Amino acid sequence: MEIGVMNNPARDLLKEIQWIGEHGFDFVDLTLEPPGAQSIYVDVDAVRELLDKYKLGVIGHTAYYLPIASPFNSFSKLAVEELRNCFAVFQALDVQKVNLHADEFTGAIFSRERALARNIKVMKRIAKDASRYGLKLIIENTMRLFNSVEELQMLFAEVEDAGFHLDVGHANLNARKNKTPEFLANFHDRLEHVHLSDNKAGTADLHLPLGAGLIPWNKMIAELRKYKYDGTITLEVFSRDRRYLLASRDKLLELWNSDLAHTE
Repeated sequence: MEIGVMNNPARDLLKEIQWIGEHGFDFVDLTLEPPGAQSIYVDVDAVRELLDKYKLGVIGHTAYYLPIASPFNSFSKLAVEELRNCFAVFQALDVQKVNLHADEFTGAIFSRERALARNIKVMKRIAKDASRYGLKLIIENTMRLFNSVEELQMLFAEVEDAGFHLDVGHANLNARKNKTPEFLANFHDRLEHVHLSDNKAGTADLHLPLGAGLIPWNKMIAELRKYKYDGTITLEVFSRDRRYLLASRDKLLELWNSDLAHTE
């Protein structure tokens, strides 16, 4: 198991990578977003130098708000073009996997069925684009779309080469209980990457430290171990005080190495 952190795109990218490396994480969940990490302004050589210095791996991450399935076709084309810009940076950094989010805003414009269909159609094209850059596309369950087994089955039936990016925090939202167990039961063979953060259910994606919300982490970690997952896990904890992020790593390691992870 490898533990990583996402750079804060509001901050200087090189300083972010330096902090992640100095604090002993295994990889950077490299999100390419403005203002601090827009793809066309990334100094690839400087980033590579820091990654090598700290022996950091990289998982590619793209902005969750790109309008890939917008009813304005011009917006959708621009969003896909920005993804290609990101893919070029990731290729230059020898990244193997890149994540993608559904365009959730389409769910407020179209019927659910049409929103899902539009997203799936464009995701098929994006997966082919990613492959041309030597990247495997991994698709994240979001708060409102592709956050059920049925919708993910529809997605993976069409985007056959895509991997599954499990966000345990998202699986706890707009639901009566956390959907992680059923997601893993159905898609563990596609699982490529995991995001962990806490919340209090409902609709708010709070990105709290592990243990600060209502998610039963003993059970969640036990489920990952049950399917022998031993890959990359990003602590997607957003706090100005990064001691909470470091404390979340301690909690994750404690659970991962403890028999407590076998019980709720």
